[in-house]
Amino acid sequence: MGMFAQSLGDHLKEIVWALFLIFLFLGSLFLIFGRHLGYETIIWICLGFLVIVTALFMMIILGELFWLGIVRVFKSLKPGD
Repeated sequence: MGMFAQSLGDHLKEIVWALFLIFLFLGSLFLIFGRHLGYETIIWICLGFLVIVTALFMMIILGELFWLGIVRVFKSLKPGD
């Protein structure tokens, strides 16, 4: 496995850990504010934040995969190898 692919794997582990903590935080907010504002309202708010955060992290992951692909293409086109 190349250096870029290995660092991508390590970074993906960090992203998954960050997503887990954010999801845990949103779940805690649901439980805390659900009683006061109503569970039906808070579930939609938390789900909205969940979708936004997940979309942002997916863009980060896809950007890294795209960058890894670009690096591999340029390495294969490099003269002298």
